[in-house]
Amino acid sequence: MSLFEEFENAESAPNYSIVSKLQNNTSQPVLLEPGYVSTSLTTSQQLNILTLDRVQFTFPGTITSLVSGSNIVVVALEGAPVVQANAVVKSQRVMRIDVGQPDAFEEIEIPYKQKKDRIRKLFIDPTGTHLIISSDLGENYYLHAKWKKCRLLNRFKGILISAVAWGKSKGGAGDLSGIFLVGSLQGHIFEVELQATDDLFKREERYFRQVYTIGDDLPILGLRYEKFPAHSRKHVVFITTPERLYQLVGLCSDPNSEYGMFGDFFRMYDVHPGYQEIPGKIENSELHFWSQYLEGGYPSIPKDFAWLTEPGIYYGSLSFGNQNAGDNVVENAQLLPYPPSKQQATTVGDGIIGVNVPISIALTQFHFILLFSDRVKGINALSGEVVYEEEIPLKLGEKVVGMSCDAVKSTYWVYTTETLFELLVTDEDRDMWKLYLDRKSFDIALSFAKNEAQRDKILTTQAEYYFSQGRYILSASYYAQSVSLSFEDIVLKFISKNEREALKEFLVKRLEKLKKVNVIQTILICTWLVEIYIQKLNTVKDEVDSASAQVEAAKLSSDILEEEMQDKIAKLRRLKEEEGFAKDEFRGFLETYKDRLDRETTYLLISSHGRTEEMLYFAELIGDFEKVVDFYINEHKWTEALSIISKQNNLELYYKFSPTLMENASVDTVNAWIKQPSLNPRSLIPALLKYKISNQSAADEKNQAIRYLQYACNKLGNQDPLIHNYLLSLYVAVSTPENEDELLRFLSEEKDDPHFDLQYALRLCSQRGLMQSSVQIYSAMGLYEQAVKLALKHNDLELARINADKPDDDEPLRKKLWLSIARHVVEEKKDIKQAMEFLKFSNDLLKIEDVLPFFPDFVLINDFKQEICAALEEYNLHIEELKTEMDEATTSAESIRLDIRELRNKYATISVLEKCRICALPLLTRQFFVFPCQHVFHADCLINQVIRDSNPRQARKITELQSQITKELSIWKGNPAEVKGDDPFSKEKPKHEILKEELDELVAGECVLCGDTIIKMIEKPFIMHDETEIVQSWII
Repeated sequence: MSLFEEFENAESAPNYSIVSKLQNNTSQPVLLEPGYVSTSLTTSQQLNILTLDRVQFTFPGTITSLVSGSNIVVVALEGAPVVQANAVVKSQRVMRIDVGQPDAFEEIEIPYKQKKDRIRKLFIDPTGTHLIISSDLGENYYLHAKWKKCRLLNRFKGILISAVAWGKSKGGAGDLSGIFLVGSLQGHIFEVELQATDDLFKREERYFRQVYTIGDDLPILGLRYEKFPAHSRKHVVFITTPERLYQLVGLCSDPNSEYGMFGDFFRMYDVHPGYQEIPGKIENSELHFWSQYLEGGYPSIPKDFAWLTEPGIYYGSLSFGNQNAGDNVVENAQLLPYPPSKQQATTVGDGIIGVNVPISIALTQFHFILLFSDRVKGINALSGEVVYEEEIPLKLGEKVVGMSCDAVKSTYWVYTTETLFELLVTDEDRDMWKLYLDRKSFDIALSFAKNEAQRDKILTTQAEYYFSQGRYILSASYYAQSVSLSFEDIVLKFISKNEREALKEFLVKRLEKLKKVNVIQTILICTWLVEIYIQKLNTVKDEVDSASAQVEAAKLSSDILEEEMQDKIAKLRRLKEEEGFAKDEFRGFLETYKDRLDRETTYLLISSHGRTEEMLYFAELIGDFEKVVDFYINEHKWTEALSIISKQNNLELYYKFSPTLMENASVDTVNAWIKQPSLNPRSLIPALLKYKISNQSAADEKNQAIRYLQYACNKLGNQDPLIHNYLLSLYVAVSTPENEDELLRFLSEEKDDPHFDLQYALRLCSQRGLMQSSVQIYSAMGLYEQAVKLALKHNDLELARINADKPDDDEPLRKKLWLSIARHVVEEKKDIKQAMEFLKFSNDLLKIEDVLPFFPDFVLINDFKQEICAALEEYNLHIEELKTEMDEATTSAESIRLDIRELRNKYATISVLEKCRICALPLLTRQFFVFPCQHVFHADCLINQVIRDSNPRQARKITELQSQITKELSIWKGNPAEVKGDDPFSKEKPKHEILKEELDELVAGECVLCGDTIIKMIEKPFIMHDETEIVQSWII
């Protein structure tokens, strides 16, 4: 066993049996185990290809003729001699048997007009529907499948029918036979169509006409016509006589035309039709065809033919193409002599047939069946050898009569005067693979292989044949499919011939056949192939370099001819194309088997040959992007490295290589980061720290670290304080006291919700002397006094004014800030006018009197005289406004007092019959409330209703007030003097009166039927849960 096969067996046990069981097969190799084929032949008993099987049926008479079609067998029987009218007469009848139902058969008498007449021959169509019976005296009868009696064909009278070329019935197995041709022993051909009819006064011959005469008084013994598949009108007619074969090609007419379907067809061959002649006089010549398929119950266009002649079997194949009149359809025709026999002569009927001439012949797909007077022989059509021979068991006086073939069911019948045999064909193609193999027809042989042993034998022979012919690459593809030769033997064959291309082909093909479980085999072969591919690339590369050098040298030479120069350039171009093809082939191999190659071994193997490009391609294929990036970085190919990183999704590669890339290709690196939004900016801090402003190229528009962090914060919404602090530090680093725009913009964007450390930011800005940014940070921290103070320190009054207005909710602080600004202007800048201007900007927060204390003791009033006058006028206007408001207040108070006085005298008229709107009882029976809307309620009813409609808190309050009022009333009534105190004239109200007013305010604040309370209760149901009795009262 080979080394590779040992690996295979170690990894997985074989899933097939140890020895194949070959029953029904001829001698052939047997697969024993993987990689070996037995060289011995099987000895198991084999069935014969052809077997003669007697039909267990006793016929009531002597068999004179037999035909078959579509499992219908029709036998012509002749009865025992009977003396009638001083003449010896033998009864004539036919027996129709359905092979599918052998017990159901019919016997039909032949109504001969002349008693001595006898059945000469039968003709049945392929469907078994139409039967023609021809007699010795020229009487012809027609029997349809549905008839119990046959009918005389009057227009056939006198015609000794010898051959019939059936056509396709228009109705399948219907009443119409379709157009067919009839050949006679007189050499005439008739065009006929029969129609089965139950009308006794209507002839069966739908039409009947003679269309051709063969001439020379030659009997027609074989007749067949076929339509060309590619042309609906083109037909070929085959005609055989004892020694001639005619092939007539032409166009047929419409069957309803004047001369019928074949009239014009045969008219072209009235004079000197071409034919193939084989000398010999034989009366039982036969013409047979073999079709591979069936079409609508009929045999398809025939593929092969065989013609029984005296010298032998004339056979060949048929080709239906573009033939015209006079062309042949027969191809590869040959004459096969009959096999030798001890028999010297055979007598059929009254004639003598030459030595060893069969009585009849049949054609199968691969064999000729020959019927002799005492035996049946089978000859292989390909080899010409006799593969079957069997004697026919005959009784005393019994003779062999003939043989019939059912073309539709592919059954064969041999009949004697007394017995019927079926010739069974069993697996006739089982040895065809051997014959085609001997002829080097390997593809055809493979199509006939029955098992893996035969297939392996064919492939092995084919591989060895091509190897012997020097066609090594082709042989390698077949060696790879062979299992009978060891792997090592095949490899050594190619190595001995130094055929590395063939070896590569063999390894690739063998690799394709390996299963996934054969891991070790796969790895070894793949590794070997990698080395072969690399060597091929190196060889082609050397050739390209050599050819390129020759071209360059030729360009420098002045003696070289133009034609020679073009040849060198063409050679260089061809070698470059070959190199490109070799690269593509190797890359395709790597892509296919990347998962089956050992990574480190493959790296080492490729790099040892200096094939960097292929190594990087392999690394990309297997997803080892780290190796590719590392290589490009070592080569300072920053763009290529970034391109590889961007192709993959492993974020760790970004983090690992970004520091180096950021240091050398900052713009492209940041572009790559932006294209990968899944990156964590915190993990990129080391790379950002590597970035230096000095490394920026002139093309850089801005700091790339700031650019990415801006993207992370603004686009990705990053809120990591570390990122924001670092971004702030970068802004501080690039800012100067003269230019703080970017930093201020950043601070403004985050003023509402800063994610950076404000104290850290203040410290950085203070260290860098960034006043505006520091002021803005103070303001963000709520330290407005420090912000204003710092702005004033740097004499930035505008910035101080902006920050002084920021504490909107703290007016004293704002005023304090504005005073500090005013004091700075007066004391530091000594600018009285500017201080007066600030009074306007303070939005009336500061007055002239607020800033006067800051003025020096000796200052001219002329500088702010107008402001003082304006302030005095403003005060005067304000005093007037206050007087007007006081007058209006006095008038309003007087109006209110009058309204109260009138309210005490207000009354409402109530009818004596008025009822409470809640309890519907008379209103005047107890204390009540009257509302302006004219709704009236008892006091207790109103209180109870308000309690029900109020929330629990308000209801509890009303209840408590009632209890307190009752308690206070009892105390007041018991000792009113004590309640009033020592001063009997005091105007202070009793406590129970105060509680009553509070209760009235809660209960009678609004009408319970039309006030806001009832509107807010719109979701409350009309009928409450405790009012089920009301609901029940409405039930009908």
